[in-house]
Amino acid sequence: MVSLRTPPPFPVYALFSLAALLCVIGESVPALDRCVQDYFFRNGEWLLTERFHAAHKTLLYTAPKVLVGLIGGAFLLLFFIALTRSATVKHLDAWKKPALLVGLSIALVPLTVAGIKAATGVYGPVDLLPYGGKHPHIGLLQQLWHYGHTAGGRSFPAGHASGGFALISLYYLPVSRLVKRALLTLGLCAGWLMGLYQTARGEHFISHTLATMCITLAVVTFLARKLRL
Repeated sequence: MVSLRTPPPFPVYALFSLAALLCVIGESVPALDRCVQDYFFRNGEWLLTERFHAAHKTLLYTAPKVLVGLIGGAFLLLFFIALTRSATVKHLDAWKKPALLVGLSIALVPLTVAGIKAATGVYGPVDLLPYGGKHPHIGLLQQLWHYGHTAGGRSFPAGHASGGFALISLYYLPVSRLVKRALLTLGLCAGWLMGLYQTARGEHFISHTLATMCITLAVVTFLARKLRL
């Protein structure tokens, strides 16, 4: 049987430090973000235009979010089944805590990111003057330093990618190490694909998705420790 004592894929404190560093670098030096973002904005138009998004929104935007939600719901259902049936079906006991972790992660990671987004007030590229928007590109710390408050945006960290990154929690399922690595890779790829979709639309800078990845890893690892996985 595979042990439930799973070493975390990354150390918790290093994650918080990295997330903080990304906030400082990415949001205090806007030129760094723009170096990457400019590749997605050519001739006054985003790589993925609003016409493209409108035509493919259901498949490329809504469907991944719904799928992640269904996965979370399925694992919460598995947790309740394991909770009530583990005495009669022995192998379900090993899945109880990991299933709860996945369900909680898929629920709490987006909520955590949404709360931080509301507090930072950072605008996305589409709202900024260099990309045809109405607001100057001023980093988060620059906003606080010069004006004593944040702006009115809701783009940092990236919210859409948070659901995909929450699938990192699948790493803690009671499976072989090879499968664990595959599930960790799946979560990272899902988060980045969802994040880059929004970046190509002008909704987020690359640093927004990087910060979301680090926040997700920290939240998932914290929950895993609390559940003693």
